[in-house]
Amino acid sequence: MIRERSCFQLDNGTFIVKIGLINNLNCLLEFLKQQQQKQIKTSSNADSNPSLSFDFINKYPLLKKLIIWYQRVSNENEADENKDKFLNHFIDTITDNLTKSKNNFRYSNSIKNFALSLYILGGKLTYEFLRLNLPGSLPHLSLLNSLISSSDSRISEGEFRFDQLQKHFDSLNVQYAFGSEDCTGIVKRIKYDSTTNTFTGFPSLLDRGVPIKSYYQTDSFDALKLWFNSIDKASLLNVHMIQPVQSTDNSSIPSPYLLAAYGIDNTATANDILQRWWYIFNQSLQRNIRIIGFSTDADPKYLRAMRLMSGFLGALPNFQVHQHPQAFQIKIRSHWSWFYLRGQQLLLFFQDPTHLVTKWRNRLLSATAELCLGNQSISINHLHDIIENDTYSKLDHGLTKSDINPKDRQNFSSCLKLTSNDLFNILNATADTRGTLLYFQVLKMIIVAYIEKTTTIVERLRSAWCVVFFCRLWFTWIKFKTFNLTQTRNNNKSRYFITQPAYLSVEINAHNLLYLILLVKQKQLPPQALNIPIFNSQACESIFRNTRALSGIYSTIVNFTVHDFLRRAQRLSLLNDIKCKQLHSGSVDKLVFPVHYKHRVERQSSFTHSQLEIDEIDIERVITDAYHHAVDMLEGLDILNLLEKKHVLGLKPLSEYLFRQLNSNSQKHNYSSQISNIDDEVFESDDDNDEDGDDTTNDLSMNEDNDDSSINNDYTDEDEQNNTQDLINTTKKDFSGVKVADKVEPHIEHTYFKVKLNHDTKFLHKQTACWLLTEEKSKLSNDRLLRVQQVNK
Repeated sequence: MIRERSCFQLDNGTFIVKIGLINNLNCLLEFLKQQQQKQIKTSSNADSNPSLSFDFINKYPLLKKLIIWYQRVSNENEADENKDKFLNHFIDTITDNLTKSKNNFRYSNSIKNFALSLYILGGKLTYEFLRLNLPGSLPHLSLLNSLISSSDSRISEGEFRFDQLQKHFDSLNVQYAFGSEDCTGIVKRIKYDSTTNTFTGFPSLLDRGVPIKSYYQTDSFDALKLWFNSIDKASLLNVHMIQPVQSTDNSSIPSPYLLAAYGIDNTATANDILQRWWYIFNQSLQRNIRIIGFSTDADPKYLRAMRLMSGFLGALPNFQVHQHPQAFQIKIRSHWSWFYLRGQQLLLFFQDPTHLVTKWRNRLLSATAELCLGNQSISINHLHDIIENDTYSKLDHGLTKSDINPKDRQNFSSCLKLTSNDLFNILNATADTRGTLLYFQVLKMIIVAYIEKTTTIVERLRSAWCVVFFCRLWFTWIKFKTFNLTQTRNNNKSRYFITQPAYLSVEINAHNLLYLILLVKQKQLPPQALNIPIFNSQACESIFRNTRALSGIYSTIVNFTVHDFLRRAQRLSLLNDIKCKQLHSGSVDKLVFPVHYKHRVERQSSFTHSQLEIDEIDIERVITDAYHHAVDMLEGLDILNLLEKKHVLGLKPLSEYLFRQLNSNSQKHNYSSQISNIDDEVFESDDDNDEDGDDTTNDLSMNEDNDDSSINNDYTDEDEQNNTQDLINTTKKDFSGVKVADKVEPHIEHTYFKVKLNHDTKFLHKQTACWLLTEEKSKLSNDRLLRVQQVNK
């Protein structure tokens, strides 16, 4: 049978095999020969190379465990392809580099990102310890410095990084954002920045509110000397942060972006601020970024700028910002007499609720305040009595004496303790403490409205406006109430009420919250714009804390100069950029960053409201409920009777009366004028910066050597003068220890001054010139409380 199918039979009876079968057989034989040769070659290599033998593998347990691990990873990857991918890549990098010479080591982008993150988070010493003990795993520091200097995260003083911001927003696929601005105390010292060939540490010169970039740039030593003698050093650092509003397809909240940073001397006016906001808005809009609004720390000058720009009890007749083509416009019903904000707004504004809460607490602790609600006093003595009462322990109220320390004016954690239910129960059970209890209950409403992340939009609106109506009722009662003022040092009623910045912040925040809700209801903004807890200036506070935390492990210095902040902030921006790319990248070898357990859900959006739910909010009903709740809180305090007698008890009469009172002293100003205070009889200026008792300047805990360039080895600058302990004597001929040279290379000549020393022409490094002209060392306390007190003096 086989012969008949595979052969042809001739006439003579012989058989010939078919040509096709012969060819197939030849191919098979050739293939078998090749496989045999490969097997022989492999066997020969195994004999000549012991690294591939089983005996060699068994001799080194590491190889055996690696093989077992790779087998397990190979099996697990069938279910999860991304598991342990970076570890796999990290091991491959080490083994691959160990087979090469050191000058041929190669690192992928993921390894470079890992190395940069490790260097920024751990510092130079930690990085070098790992690199030296894990050869081939991490690149040299020179490569990291090159990556940092060439990145888009480089920050120059006074530069607004709008182009980089646009790239960042494009990568996140977002359009809307909220801006914030704040400042912090710094070490007053002039330093030379070789990257930009400028001197940092002088207060930035403003042009229409915007700092002039690279203003302090000179090649003349005499010009620098003139600046040192005639210009005070910057005592504050001002930063601008941009908080993106998440897109509809992203569940996580994007990290804030550092837009600009520069030194200031606190002489900027409200007009400078509003013109700076105008500049930021327009520059962002040109890049398809819509800034919704700004948030600040409730400083009076920021408050004036907000009032002028929003038309809230103030106006800019010669600068009609609300007539911008991109301005928001909502439909306000004519019978909303309680709503004081105009319907057309270019920007919305929020005073930082954390600062507002601390201002509310600080007013209670003020020595000049005598707060009262009708026949009930609001006194810190009530808390002293509770703390010192043997009936209660710390388990009952959670308070300590430091929580009611009047000198600690930025203690937000104590505000949370003052609004605990345990303390409310004790105050409710104590006689003559109802006024203090109501004061703290209103404080908790502010926290619920603007800070707590789980609050619903309806509850935010109700709490915010309940605080407004409570303050309006309180304010109006003080206006009509007759007090015995004969023995007071100030013949006014301001001591019975909260400060003007605190009250106006309550009004502005509630109005802008409602305005924002109306914009979403009218579909001018997406529902994600109602993520209220991120619309504050805490992003500025966060970058200040993170920058202070970047000092080395062997350094106790947490403060910084302008130059130090710019270098550290560049690293922070680079780290945030790496995190952002890892979060939105489709790469399988992603890096995983540790997150504190308290912050694990903070960057996840708590927003769960749909457009339909927001559309169903009954604004008028919520406002009415808030007013009635405020009235109920004041029941039985001899307040409502007086208001009813004066015919101002009611939502409409109360609001109309108060608007007339507030608006009577508010005049219209153009963009070159300041705005006046409102009703000096009832309002008192903010006392957050006032210090009671003795002067604490001499008690400040100072670090005798506050120059972190000589202590912090984690971040060095080759152009900084490190060995400046010996004074330069012009009678000397040998200037060892300082950067004074007879000649320099042409490519670095711009970093030197050409000067005369001993009638000889010398080149003096510009950082050495700064050291030479510095007559005293500025000191700033490392303690937060003392640092704030020192800056405010």
